[in-house]
Amino acid sequence: MAFDQDAFFSDTFAKLCRQTISIDLGNTTPGTFKGALFQATVVPNFSQTSPAYNASPWNSGETTGPGYSSGGNSLTVVSFAELAGSANKIGWKFSTTTWTSATIAADGLLIYAPGLSNRAFIFRWFGQSYDSSNGDYEINFHSDGAARWMLRNAA
Repeated sequence: MAFDQDAFFSDTFAKLCRQTISIDLGNTTPGTFKGALFQATVVPNFSQTSPAYNASPWNSGETTGPGYSSGGNSLTVVSFAELAGSANKIGWKFSTTTWTSATIAADGLLIYAPGLSNRAFIFRWFGQSYDSSNGDYEINFHSDGAARWMLRNAA
């Protein structure tokens, strides 16, 4: 089955919490994280050990076309913090990213860390395929971020 949902990579987050891998999720240096576009032909395994961009299954199905380079765009973290007005929720926010003069189509975005052996963190499914024809292909992340975690249920 191709992807049909957003997902966190379990092994990545378990190893972050156990401190067997280390990265600052709030590092605002552009390129600490990258976003690569994929088509729905990928059959993901969100429980795989050491998930990474350019390793199976993320070594095929990447978007191709004018205006897109393999590996995607550098992302810039805006914040990794508690969401304003949403006690007990953490948001991981990124700046808008754009592929200009692009003729491409994609169904989702893989967020990964090039400096950590291309370690995959999250995959965002768009809900359908979106395309551009010699124009801007832009991803504006939700105001709560690309990912949101509920730390506990509010009482």
